[in-house]
Amino acid sequence: MWSAYGHDGEDPEEFHRRMSAPENEVPVALPQNVVLGRTDDAVIALQRLSVYTTGIAFDLVVRLRPDAAQVGGRDLNELIWHGGRRGGQFLLGVELADGRRASNLIGPHGPGDGEDVVFVSGGGSGGQASVEQSWWLHPLPPTGPLRIVVRCPDLGISERSVVLDGAAIRAAADDVDVLWPWAPPPEMGDREPPAPPDLPADSWFAGA
Repeated sequence: MWSAYGHDGEDPEEFHRRMSAPENEVPVALPQNVVLGRTDDAVIALQRLSVYTTGIAFDLVVRLRPDAAQVGGRDLNELIWHGGRRGGQFLLGVELADGRRASNLIGPHGPGDGEDVVFVSGGGSGGQASVEQSWWLHPLPPTGPLRIVVRCPDLGISERSVVLDGAAIRAAADDVDVLWPWAPPPEMGDREPPAPPDLPADSWFAGA
């Protein structure tokens, strides 16, 4: 069963809570660094898995040999940031022990409720031969195998998967340090526009 997700008819606070790691918690880090796929010139790995009470976060790391920085005429940034339906080449997915699935082919909008799987990318950085991108998975996976699946023909990596221990992840959630009760971030509200800078009358910007 594939999951999409959205906030139509859903409490905005609950939607916000599902869509990102809670900022009121210090997560538990698990030693789950694993290679998802590898060739002589490239590697895709999962690193820095952190367990929260509402889900898990991890970093996806892609490395290329320096002399293989061009992949099919594109650099690594283009391949990773423009994957999924737009690029169709770099695919990442998850499958929970109860059969629910999500991947980077499913966008963040669509019908859903609090039981749906949320699998969204966060911040990232990198260059032509190295990229790191964070991912957030909600909810906590049930006890049983948590499968991570990757496919990237442009890197020479066929469809491969690894299995993480859902029971160990759920057990780690018991040790998460909850700093204070969760609350949505404060509203930014309407702000007065900033005053224009004090510029000399003969400045080009003064007449802009």
